Formats: sequence, C-alpha cells, structure tokens
Amino acid sequence: MKKTNFSTRAYVMKNGQVMIRVRWNSKKNEVGFSVGYTIDPLKWDSDKQLVKSNTTHKIGGKIVYAREINNAIRSFLVCIEEVFAKYDLHSKTPTTTDLKELVNEKLGRIKQETVNEDKVKTLKDIFSEFLLLRPQEGNWGNKIHEKYDQMWTQLSSCDPNITLETLDQAKVQELVVWYIKNDYCNRTIQKQIRILKSFLRWVSRHGYTINSGVLEFKLRLKVIPRTVTFLKYKELMHFFHFEFPKEKEYLSKARDMFCFMAFTSLRYSDLAALRPVNIVDGCLDFCTEKTDDKLHIALNEHAQRIIDKYSWYKGDTIFPVPSNQKLNDYLKEAAKLAGLDREISQVYFKGNTRHEDTYKFWEQISCHDARRTFVCCSLALGIPASVVMSCTGHSDYATMKPYIEVADETQKIQIEKWNTHQYKSGIIESMEKMNSAQLKQLFEYVKSIT
Repeated sequence: MKKTNFSTRAYVMKNGQVMIRVRWNSKKNEVGFSVGYTIDPLKWDSDKQLVKSNTTHKIGGKIVYAREINNAIRSFLVCIEEVFAKYDLHSKTPTTTDLKELVNEKLGRIKQETVNEDKVKTLKDIFSEFLLLRPQEGNWGNKIHEKYDQMWTQLSSCDPNITLETLDQAKVQELVVWYIKNDYCNRTIQKQIRILKSFLRWVSRHGYTINSGVLEFKLRLKVIPRTVTFLKYKELMHFFHFEFPKEKEYLSKARDMFCFMAFTSLRYSDLAALRPVNIVDGCLDFCTEKTDDKLHIALNEHAQRIIDKYSWYKGDTIFPVPSNQKLNDYLKEAAKLAGLDREISQVYFKGNTRHEDTYKFWEQISCHDARRTFVCCSLALGIPASVVMSCTGHSDYATMKPYIEVADETQKIQIEKWNTHQYKSGIIESMEKMNSAQLKQLFEYVKSIT
C-alpha cells in the first residue's frame, strides 16, 4: 500500500472566510475548501488553525459559537483524511477533482444542479441528510435532535407536499397561521420559526437555493419574554435548612442536589457527572457536558457542606444523583412540603389573544431553576456580573441575559440603600460630637441589641 503524503492547513482569507487548503504530490496539486463561515481574523488562532475558544461570531444575523465553526473545520479534515486513506488502500492518488467531489459528497455539499434529474433530492431527503451531518458538525445532544424532528413534523403537518421550491415567504406565513390555529402560543411559534431558519441556513451553506426573503422573514406577532423563575435568597436558604420527615429521605436528597446547583451554577448534566477528581483546592475544576467549557468555580461554605454530607457515597461520582425526570418530580414534592408557594404569573399571547396563567412556584420548579437562582442571588448579593459569568460559562452578557431577572429582592436590597443612608449619615455625624463616655455607652447599647 502506497502512502500519499499530503498537508492540510486551515486559515482565514482577507475577506474573513475560513478556508482549508490541501497539498500533495510535492505540492503540485492543491484544492481549497470553503468551510462556510466568515469570522473576525482577530479571533483566529493561527497556531492551532482553529477559532479561539469561547469566542462568538455574528454570521448572517445570528450568533455562532467557536465550537460550531471548529467542529465544521474538523469535519472537513476528517473527510479529507478518509478520502486519502481510501485511495491509499489501492495504491492510488486522487485527482484534485476526485478529492473535491468526494469530500463534498461526504459532507453533503453537492449542489442541487449537479445531481441527476431523476435523483433530485426532496426536502425530506435534505432534512434526513441534515440530521445525519449536522450533529457531527455541532456535537449535538439528543434533545437538540428532537427539536428539529419536532419542527419537521409541524412543517410537514402544515403542508405534507412541502418542497424547497414551494417554501417561500407566503408558505412561512401559512405555517405561522397553522401554528395559531393549532393553539400554539406566540413564544413557541417564534422558537419554531427560529429552528426552521437554522435548518434552512445549513441548507443554503450546502449549495441549495433558498427562496428570496425566507431567511429574512420577520414574525409579526406579539411576544412577551417568559418570566424567569428562581428562588430568592431567603427562599433558597429556607429550602436549604428545611427538615424533611425521615420517611421522605429522598426529598432531602433532591433538595440537596438542587441547592448544590444553586450554590455553584451547575447544570444537571454536570452535577450528575461530577467526580472527586473535579474538586481541587476548594474549587470545582471541570469541563461542561453541554458546551465543553472549562470552568473553575470556588466552592462556598454551603456547597462544601453538601459535599461533606455525602462523603459516605462511594460511587464513581460525588453524589448519588437520580435521573433528571425523577429529580424534577421529587423537587416539586419537596418544594410543596417546604412551603415554596410564592405565586408566579406568566403572560403570553396566542395570535392576538392575551393569556395569563398563575401558579405556585412548587408546581413548576425544575433543575434549571437552580442555575437561574445562582445568577439572580449572586447579583442580589452584589457579586459582579463578570464573576457570575465566569462561573456559569457565559462568554458575553448577551448570552447570559435570558437567565438574568432583576428580582424584587435585588431591587429592594439596592433601593434600601436610599433609606439606610440617611440614618447611617446621621449616626456618624452624632458620633463625631460624642465624648468617650457617650461612645462607650452607645457601644454597650448596640452590643446588647445585636
């Protein structure tokens, strides 16, 4: 078997387009592949030939994360390696045309016009291709896969004969009307249209033609942001110290798991995967399951108490964490028993009709409320947003914004400064006029009431 020597190099062109160049046969042959992303050259790591970690890029009106672009680059490199390996088995060398066509074929980038007329792909075929290739490019989890499956089911329910040619602005508006008729709220419709556009942007990047105006379609529906649910500081500490009946020890465990996430900002996936090796010098040192971010989080006393409480557990992980669904079910029971019955109001629209649902906190509590609790309580305690972001892994304020709610408690803590300042300043002025005996008498009085 003859081994073909070749070299690959990823780089950013002057226009910001990411390219991969392949050279072989003593550099006589060369092929360039456009990765399909335009980035800021300052965010490019020329040594690693990848986008700098934890950077974000605005492409086509949406935020694209470094990991997505880097995964696309790696996908190209893997396909190039596979093509050369296949030819090496037969002691052959691919031509420039062979390499370009085979790599594009592996990546699903063959343009529609190059396919034989009797083999033209339907929109369903393209979607199936998308589900096969996109998870590899973006390191998807199962839940993201399910979101796109759901979007396709809804699109094909609206029009069972949908094609790429008939998917125009009018068809998207028809889809919106279908959602409203089927009792979807506007917030959900907005999310589903966003998922559809994400799929169509991928389709466009892979050589297919999208009808003009589809990607620029703007939803003309009233959408009110969802009320962010979280525990206020006093509620969190009440929940943390609440004594559950001995026969309901599973509720105590569920509470502890929630509070640990609320004290550290962890997601459920990171809590379940946390191992003893991730605790270093009083800090959590780990790589997140969802985003592959490397985080270093200092443990506060409350979080350390929970770790110490479960030191008896000898499993591979730090905690005996139940499944996500079971934990959410237990949390609702625990929160109800602990009296977390503050009422939450959610206002939303279905078409032009306003709706308002009111429920008690314990009815809707879930694992993810713990992460929001960490953000909101940290801000309420005066911890700078930059420090909070370093714990949550958010790369910029815009990405953390959905988690931030200016809580009543936060406002009260800050506004209370107006009230307390007048008294503090008055006390200080009076103290400056006191003699030693009076100051001693004041000190003894303050000591007796504190």
